Amino acid sequence: MFDLHVHSHHSCDAHATMTSMAQAAHAAGLEGLAFTEHVEWFPEDEATGFLNCAAYFAELTALREQWQGRLEALAGVEIGSTHLFPEETRALLAAWPWDYVLGSAHWVEGVPGWLPAGFADGIQAAYARYFRELVRLAREGEYDVLAHFDLVRRDSWAQLQQTLPLEGFAADIDAALQAVVARGKGLEINTSPLGNGLAEPCPGLYILRRYRALGGETLVFGSDAHQTPRVGQHFEKARQLALAAGFTRLARYRERQVVGWIPL
Repeated sequence: MFDLHVHSHHSCDAHATMTSMAQAAHAAGLEGLAFTEHVEWFPEDEATGFLNCAAYFAELTALREQWQGRLEALAGVEIGSTHLFPEETRALLAAWPWDYVLGSAHWVEGVPGWLPAGFADGIQAAYARYFRELVRLAREGEYDVLAHFDLVRRDSWAQLQQTLPLEGFAADIDAALQAVVARGKGLEINTSPLGNGLAEPCPGLYILRRYRALGGETLVFGSDAHQTPRVGQHFEKARQLALAAGFTRLARYRERQVVGWIPL
């Protein structure tokens, strides 16, 4: 099993070395991990301009030599709002040999969705805005897998200790999932909400079942770990949810292609 969403000190909000994250993955019994460091484009975001790709790939190359035959380390990146910054995104992806690209919507209609400003006009409006933005990202953005599909649930829990039923946003949820399926892209079960007091990961069973019903097949697990104890965390819960939604396997990536499958 792979953890395909891990951050090291090459992300602005994490501090662990790649080696320490690899050690944590190995201790958790994982076969591999992807270092999906943050890239954003909004000038106000601290992640904008933070990632030094030359330093990232130098450390990753050394790590691969150190762990050869014991752990696979993928070159990943988590890029925000790729539908709004297509030229910048294309240039970044063309310049370096990436294995795996996560697409995220951290900014929603120009507002940071994880801060109080994202909920200034109420939780209902914030959810509606987020899923509208997600439809655009799913249809127009550049990604291999959409990260934490219903991230607004994690954010509303962090800000308000509250979440909303997702059925009220079913039209936009289905539109985004249909775009993922039509484009041959994938979905991530992001387990980080389980470590933050939520009962389900992002997404939970409702969205996973809709994804499967709409023809979705490509699924991965990601812890969104920014610290070593969270690498591979709650993957058994994710496995049970995936099985309950009708999935039987996880995708393996290399050079931005699905290169194999891992039975659940």
